[in-house]
Amino acid sequence: MSNFLTSRPFRFMAIVLVIALLFSTISLAQEPLIVSKISGTINFDGVPDEEAWQSVPPLKMVMHMPVFGIEPTEISVMKLAYDDQYFYVSGILNYKDPENIRAVGKKRDYATPSCDWLGILLDTYYDRQNAVSFWTNPNGLRTDGAVKNDGVDPNSDMNFSWNTFWDVKTSLNKEGWSAEFRIPFSSLRFQLREDKTLMGISIVRYCAATSEWSTFPAISPDFQWAFWKPSLLAVIEFSGLKQKKPVYFAPYISSGMEQVNELNESGTAYKMKSTPKFAVGFDAKYSLTSNLTLDLTVNTDFAQVEADDQKINLTRFSLFFPEKRIFFLEKDDVFDFSFLGGNNLFYSRRIGIFDGNPVKIYGGLRLTGRIDKWDVGILDIQTARFENNPGENFGVVRLKRKVFNPNSYVGGMFTSRLGTNGAYNLAYGVDGQFRVAGDEYLTLRWAQTFENETQNRFFNMSPSRLLINWEHRNQKGFGYDFVYSWSGNQFNPGIGFEIKDNYQLVRSILQHGWFPEGKSFIRYHKLSLTAYSLWNTLNDLHETTSGILKWNFEAKKGFSGNIAANWFVENLADTLSLGNDQASVLPGRYSFSSVSSGFITSGAHALYAELIADAGKFYDGWKLSFYANPMLNIGSGFNLGLTYYLDYVSFPSRTVNFTNHIPGMKCQLTLTTKTEFTSFIQYNTAVDKVFANFRFRYNPREGNDLYLVYDEGLNTNIAREVSALPRSAGRTILLKYTYTFRL
Repeated sequence: MSNFLTSRPFRFMAIVLVIALLFSTISLAQEPLIVSKISGTINFDGVPDEEAWQSVPPLKMVMHMPVFGIEPTEISVMKLAYDDQYFYVSGILNYKDPENIRAVGKKRDYATPSCDWLGILLDTYYDRQNAVSFWTNPNGLRTDGAVKNDGVDPNSDMNFSWNTFWDVKTSLNKEGWSAEFRIPFSSLRFQLREDKTLMGISIVRYCAATSEWSTFPAISPDFQWAFWKPSLLAVIEFSGLKQKKPVYFAPYISSGMEQVNELNESGTAYKMKSTPKFAVGFDAKYSLTSNLTLDLTVNTDFAQVEADDQKINLTRFSLFFPEKRIFFLEKDDVFDFSFLGGNNLFYSRRIGIFDGNPVKIYGGLRLTGRIDKWDVGILDIQTARFENNPGENFGVVRLKRKVFNPNSYVGGMFTSRLGTNGAYNLAYGVDGQFRVAGDEYLTLRWAQTFENETQNRFFNMSPSRLLINWEHRNQKGFGYDFVYSWSGNQFNPGIGFEIKDNYQLVRSILQHGWFPEGKSFIRYHKLSLTAYSLWNTLNDLHETTSGILKWNFEAKKGFSGNIAANWFVENLADTLSLGNDQASVLPGRYSFSSVSSGFITSGAHALYAELIADAGKFYDGWKLSFYANPMLNIGSGFNLGLTYYLDYVSFPSRTVNFTNHIPGMKCQLTLTTKTEFTSFIQYNTAVDKVFANFRFRYNPREGNDLYLVYDEGLNTNIAREVSALPRSAGRTILLKYTYTFRL
């Protein structure tokens, strides 16, 4: 395997690449819908009754589900318009029975299936891969997000932490409600070609009482969450858009107190140490062109970011925690270089976090957008020294461009992590995604890393990473997904994430999905068989083999579920530690099986829930895991969510067992769309701690925020160490204010 050019992975990659090049075809262009430019005045009040709206033709909405292609149950009058400054979308949403209106939530970026929704998806570059979305409900809340990679994986390709400057107004009436979206063109990134601008669009309406979705254009549910896919959007055309180049300057100030209990020099007792916290800094955004944006950050602060969920690891793989910091989430699709399963050449949580502790970020810049036919992403961040970790500079460059057809691209990435102590870690990657024909897609990715104290050689598999993925992207009829993945024993992405080191993987998924005809209460069925094998690239040990047979269903009433039979064979070369070092499994070969299931109730009711269970044999013992997430909406502004994780592991032959409980509660109170209070409390029995996070936010307008944040950890078993632990493991209280100036 030492010679890359003659290796089997390289030969196979070359063969499939040739096939892709031979069969890639150019997609037929859609006839664009011309958006009406208005000259009259729009009174932005949520009621589209002005004369300027009267001449705008309505769009035809079509039922998406539960039954695709028929007239929606409820009438929607949707219109598009624009002027020199704003893109407008209006909707008049009528109900046969106004009692069916569900208005739940007022919090910024809130989302629940118990509420009626109206949303738009915009592929502003018309690249058929990425899009931004804007949503509201009858209360007039604002929820926005972004989608990347054509929404192939809804779990990882949708980002609801993305925010931009826009507004919406709604109004209730005796027949239903109405809405007006107003989105500044300065908040959108687009391309001008001969005074014309093309974008993709879909409009989506959801009625919670009937679990009915309707869309413009008509979008078949052959794909999972198909209306999120940029490749299926309608094409719209604008004329004469002017390039807006505003400068957004957002200084902040934060102040507070951090208190930590530290053991005294004699080791007999703990003493509370209080440290005042004060910081000032700013973020700035400047549109260099209509499709190229520069972001600057100085003394970056993330005091307002929500805390991570507590998790217990019962696998041999690393746990993945999603990014929640807004600076790194904006335009994160540009920096995506995924090897599937959470593995990525770039993982922004490597920046500004060390061993779970925040590290001071002095500042940095990000340049994102499009230059000619190239999507461009450049990131550079400088962090301070923290304990034994030196100050570091993190750099990322990402390039992509479309080839062959609108759903295919080639690209590359370079990352660097440079320490002030002379340490370095460099990585490069090249990739391509090719729509071969119809719903057939081929994805190829290759990367290598180079660092000090290792042999850095090109054309060597040891510091290399390879992914080959051929899939049929359709949930109707027969489908498949084949993956070959390689991670060399010296591959170490300094700003990346790997759930496991040193492995090669072969995985295949075969599935068949169908939509029953007639009066069946089930809307969709899917049977799938997943099998994978994993080898260690260092010692060639066949570590894992797995097979999963699963049935998924979705009901017309809105509930859904699955049941699966799982089979595993594990070869352990070393002792595997489980949980919080509560038990271990000795080296050896183990074969075991389990049954798992999941169920999500309909969101049409004030009380709904998600339930997941897994039970069966586990190595030389057995395991029961259970997760419950009931949620209750009270009125329009109060939401209560409970979470409960249970893991019970037993090895009877060794008289070893342990039980972990993680109960939690999340509460959201929104008096208006400008104020919100959230609390999140979890108790983890594995570490005998309660984790509490309380946040108050006042958001009178986009970019103007006041946060009050309180965090605390409480020890519940203070006698578990020789010197009794303090009740408080530490607390922080912070006040942060940000004001954005538009220059």
